[in-house]
Amino acid sequence: MSPRALKFLVLGLTVLIVGAIGPLLPSKWMTTLTYAQLFAVYAMGWDILSGMTGQISFGHIFFVAVAGYTTGLLNLYLHWPIWATIPVGAVMAVVAGLLFSVPALRLRGPYFSLVTLILPLAAARLVIILADWTGGELGKFGVAALCPLPDFKANQYCNYYSLWGLMTGVGLFLVWLSTSRFGKILEAIRENEEAVEAAGINTAKYKIFAFVVSACVVGLGGAFSVHTNEAVFFNSLLSLTSSIEMIVASVIGGMGTIVGALWGGFLVRGGEQVIREIAQLKLPIGAEGLALSFLERWATFIFFALLLVLLFFARQGLLPLLTGLVRRKRYASGS
Repeated sequence: MSPRALKFLVLGLTVLIVGAIGPLLPSKWMTTLTYAQLFAVYAMGWDILSGMTGQISFGHIFFVAVAGYTTGLLNLYLHWPIWATIPVGAVMAVVAGLLFSVPALRLRGPYFSLVTLILPLAAARLVIILADWTGGELGKFGVAALCPLPDFKANQYCNYYSLWGLMTGVGLFLVWLSTSRFGKILEAIRENEEAVEAAGINTAKYKIFAFVVSACVVGLGGAFSVHTNEAVFFNSLLSLTSSIEMIVASVIGGMGTIVGALWGGFLVRGGEQVIREIAQLKLPIGAEGLALSFLERWATFIFFALLLVLLFFARQGLLPLLTGLVRRKRYASGS
């Protein structure tokens, strides 16, 4: 099986499993996986730029904010419907990505990363200065719901499968793009940009297009998040932690693989919740059992410690690790 077919197969199995388990989940876990799907979109969007080209962006949350605030404020103040606000939000993220990428991609290495880090910091100050309009750090409530259904359970299902559809569509598009000739050129740029330029290929054009696609994808996620939350939340749209977590998700899943970034998104958003669930259990030790509630306050620390261990032992990421194991097993059985 070709690497391209394998990626589509793994993506297909992943999204089918996520789609199938939705009705089987308790309410709390359905909410967790709803936001995990959203974060998987962010991680895949980051990966098509930074994972494929090696240009590491620390400020991709900026494009989430551009689309999110555009979407939310158009709905709040001009009462635009969802079918109009989400595309306009994504277009604004594309415009921001285009305006920023042209000068920024002249920089390389830490200089590019530093410039991307400044973007969300500057945007956060602007949001606070314009607090009368944006709500500042408190945010603005009253944004139209993504799924305006009267029943809570129906609303939850609608949110879950709306974001499942977004994640699936984004995943299919980015896997196709990353395995096309365009993706091969991005990988070549990552490995040796000078050699690619010497071959007569305009690397700037490819990097700008990758940046714009990346901004559009995370912007779509930001637009959906505003309507899912029914509010413009400062902490969800301009959190530097989320920017770093996009990188963590991609690295843990496998940079430049797209599907690995999707897996990493689920791991980053769902892993801590798993530890909190374990903290509710009791081990069958002693008459009353050994409570694990002490894990609750340590959940975040334990989760990130486990991520560090994973990075030490799977430096290329989960997807390359698993595909490598499968290949070795096939070669061993063939011989």
